[in-house]
Order: sequence, then C-alpha cells, then structure tokens
Amino acid sequence: MRFVGSGRWNARVRGGIPATGNAALLVASFGIGQGSLFLAQTWLVGQGAFVLLTHFGVSFSFTILALMLVDCGAVTTIARRIALADADQRAAVIGQCYWHASLFRFCVAAGVSLAALSYVALSNDVFDCAYLLSVLPALFIWAFNAAGVLDGLALGGLSGLTGVPIYAVPALALLFVADQPRGMAGTVLGAALSLGAMLTIALQIAILRRLGHAPVPARIKLSEAAFFAREGMGVLLAVVPGQVSFRFQILVCSLFLGELTTAIFLYGRQITVAFSQVLEFIRRAHFPQLVRELRGGEREVGRLFRTQRLASWLAFLLSLAMLGAGYLMAVLLDGPAAEAALVVALFSVGVFTGAISQTLSQAGQALGRYRVVAWAAGAAMLAGFAASSLFGWAWGLAGLALAEVVTHGVVVVMVWAIVFRRSARFPVLAVSS
Repeated sequence: MRFVGSGRWNARVRGGIPATGNAALLVASFGIGQGSLFLAQTWLVGQGAFVLLTHFGVSFSFTILALMLVDCGAVTTIARRIALADADQRAAVIGQCYWHASLFRFCVAAGVSLAALSYVALSNDVFDCAYLLSVLPALFIWAFNAAGVLDGLALGGLSGLTGVPIYAVPALALLFVADQPRGMAGTVLGAALSLGAMLTIALQIAILRRLGHAPVPARIKLSEAAFFAREGMGVLLAVVPGQVSFRFQILVCSLFLGELTTAIFLYGRQITVAFSQVLEFIRRAHFPQLVRELRGGEREVGRLFRTQRLASWLAFLLSLAMLGAGYLMAVLLDGPAAEAALVVALFSVGVFTGAISQTLSQAGQALGRYRVVAWAAGAAMLAGFAASSLFGWAWGLAGLALAEVVTHGVVVVMVWAIVFRRSARFPVLAVSS
C-alpha cells in the first residue's frame, strides 16, 4: 500500500530537513520520550516510592552514560564526515563510516559489559544486580545505532524520534513495578531499556532504507576503524567528563544529604537537564550548518553564536524563566514539590552557562579540534570534583549548583583561549573520506 504524496515526502526528506524543522522534531521527541519518563517518576513521587525512584534514577542515569561510552562520539564524527562529503561520494562514505564505527563500538560494548559484570559480582544490591544483567543486551545493540548517519544527512529530527523508545518503554514499565520485589523490578526495568534500544535501531535502519541511505556493505579496515576510534575518543572525552561530574554530584548528594534529598535532587534536576537537552537538540540540528560555516578556517566567536543564536537566546530566556518559576513554586508549595522547585531555581543559572560552554565546545568539534575540547572537559571535570565536594559539604544543594557553574567556566576559558584567541597557530584538521 502506498500513501498519496509519500513519494514527494520521501524526495523532500531525502535532501535533508531544514535546521528549524530538525530542532522542532528533536524537541517533540524529547517531550514524548523523556517527558513520559518524567511523568512516570512524578507518579512514583505521588506514591511515595522514593526508594525505587532513587535506585531506578541512579541505575538509569549510569546506563545512559554507558550508552554514551559505547557510541564513543560516533554521532558527531560520523555526522561531520557525511556533512563534508560530496553528493556522489555520500553512499560510500555512509557505508564506511557506519560499519567501521560499529566495529569499534562493539568492542567498547564488550569492555563496558565486563566492567558491569565485575560490579555485579561484587555488589550485594538486589535491584542493581538484576537491572545490570537485563540491561547488558542494550550495550551491544547500541553499537549499531545510526544516529550519526541521520544527523550528517540533516535528518537529526528523525534521529530524535527514533530515540523515543529508549525512554518511553522504561517509563511504561515503571508503572507496573512499584509494588514488585526489588529483584523483579530491576529485571523488568533493565529489560525495558534493552527493548527500547532494539526498537530504536530498527526504526533508524528502516528510515534510512526507506530514504535510500541505508549503509551499504563496506570492506572493513582495522586501520580505518582505529582512526575512527581515536577521533571518537576525542569527542567522547569532551562529553563524558560533564556526565561523570553530574553522577559525582549524585554520589556527593547521597553521602552528605541522605537518600530522600538525593531522590528530590534527581527529580528536580531532570527539569533543568530537560531544558539543557532541548538546547542541545537545537545546537545539534544546526551542527551541519556550523561545520560548513567554519570549514574555511575563520574562527570568529561572533560567527558561531550567530549560527547558534536561537539556542543562545533560548538559553538566556529559559534560565530566567526557571529561576523565577522555581523560586515562586518553592515559596507557594510545600513538601517534596517545593524542594524540587528549589532545585530547579538553584540550577537554572547553570542552564545558561552550560549553553555557552557547549556552543564553544561544539564549534571546536566542528573545526576538528576534538583533543582541545576533550582537555577542556577533563579539566572542568577535575574542577567539578573538587568544587562539588567542598561546596556540597559546605552549602548543600546550593553548593552543587555553584560547582556546576564553575565547570562551565573552565570549559569556556580554555576553549576560547586555545581555539579562538590563538587560532592562527592551529590549522583546521582535515578529515579523509
């Protein structure tokens, strides 16, 4: 059966979606995916299931980090190569990028799985062990994700839609495990994420096949896979430190402030992280355009912020809105809702400072300066460890919010000083197809 007008739609999408359209689709997919998970966790708060909320929140958070490790920066590196490829070479570039990236991502998945199994062997926590064992298939499945291919074809919005099951399936599972034993709850929730990952990959490949961009078979060269791994590690080392810093704050919160405050922290932080993710989607939708804007080697800070002006203005406005709304709700409400609103107000400033640091980092990656961005992110992580420990111990949640701003400041200063202020000393990295 063929729908009327489907041919015209395929032809239009095959040539790419405008950046604003991609951004809108990414935001919509976020609202459906992470929004459904947030609603499910809100239901847990209403049920008073704070223990399950804490255990699931921590486990899910670290699993998403594990999936980032498995992807190893391929979303960015694949997208950059495809965006720079000529139209007549694009099919070959897609096949080479996808299969070489999948090879080293599968190896990373094996390494992460061994680390997870080691934790299972040493841990006595029933929920954590059951969750990890049932979520392991997701790591190997994720090695074959095609999000970078879709992004490089200016179809990042469709990539976002395909990622909805990773969040929506566990959200649905949460509604049925609140009264279950901890071991059973962990098994069901971990299996739900694995199922979501499988659905995501199936949807990505189906869309690419439908549009005539399915990865063609390519001859695997270990040297090319190794080059992808090195390039991807540069991107990964720029992303993971910020993610590790957030997980470190969870541990600091648990150590100094207790389990109940940790649950409120995780719940409230989801709101600020959600807005930061929306801004990241907008930057991601404009990434191919940014690559083309900077490919000539001109490194004006004004140029990159003009390209990302929508995300920059939204970051400023959203930060102000969260600060005002969070403070107002903290005054008017009481109980867990008021405490969660206070978390939103405290971390609202970090949404704006984080947007600035991520814009500069993305510009560095668009120029191929992966190592510089990685060094900046690593330095920010170390600063965040120290600031979170000291400020969290001294001022609680307010101290953790201040520590986050400190990490953003470190990234901004380092990337600006090395990539932009001294840009004449560093040639743009050429990328082979």
